[in-house]
Amino acid sequence: MIKELKADLSLIGVTALWGASFPLMSMALKDIPTFSFIAIRYTLSALILAVVFYKNFKNISKLTVKSGIIIGAVLFFGCALQVAGLLYTTPSKSGFITGLNVIFVPIIIALIYKKLPDAKTVVGIIISIIGLSIMSINSDFSINKGDVLTFVAAILFAVQVLVVDKYTKDVDIVVLTCVEVLVVGLMGAVPAVAVEKFQFTLTLPVIGAVLFTAIFSTAIAHSVQNKVQSYIEPTHAAIIYLAEPVFGAIFSMFFGDKLGMRTVAGGICILLGMLVMNIKKKAQEDITLAQ
Repeated sequence: MIKELKADLSLIGVTALWGASFPLMSMALKDIPTFSFIAIRYTLSALILAVVFYKNFKNISKLTVKSGIIIGAVLFFGCALQVAGLLYTTPSKSGFITGLNVIFVPIIIALIYKKLPDAKTVVGIIISIIGLSIMSINSDFSINKGDVLTFVAAILFAVQVLVVDKYTKDVDIVVLTCVEVLVVGLMGAVPAVAVEKFQFTLTLPVIGAVLFTAIFSTAIAHSVQNKVQSYIEPTHAAIIYLAEPVFGAIFSMFFGDKLGMRTVAGGICILLGMLVMNIKKKAQEDITLAQ
């Protein structure tokens, strides 16, 4: 129980760090292209982990490298779409839409195990989709391109939650995380050089966003996630990640992001839908334990 409580509190801290990154990245992307930001952020994070924990690399193995590559590849595509989406949508909306990954975790599990979601899961999904529609569909029934990109990113982040659960067993977590973020950085470097020519303006917002996200939202957050998620079920971890869009909205307000009524109403629907779907899971866990 104490171990699970510590894991829960640790993941809440992770969601706070991720939530804080939304407004910072949104400001930085005005002066630096998407893939250049990703390449610098994740490569710097890998270097920090390698320098601080260089002794851990004596435990490196083929399994660790393989696991890091798989998790890193999924994370790269999710981050690329999320960061690109921030060019066209607000940080608070990006946070709420990213939070939809909580819904996709049980859906993907259901597809893998050939089992349809139950009634409450379906209701939760419908409520969340309604919330997403309220937030994202404009008066002329067009949808913001950034919202679509972030929506696809949410699916990939759900996949990441599942691959983290699968591939963080019997490996050195620090080395795994270093390989993971290095893979993201190297994959981001290819389009950063080939397409963006690695040209950007080194402003204070760019420096601040790169340092904060590299150290706190990447090196620390992903190390903690990879470590403690092995103690809890992926659906339970997904429930905790509900806090990410809330933290994103809170931090965004400090950076001048005004939450309109549609964003607030849509966000409430998304959170309500996720809670409806996941409270049921907690109740079932309690019944199972009681038996």
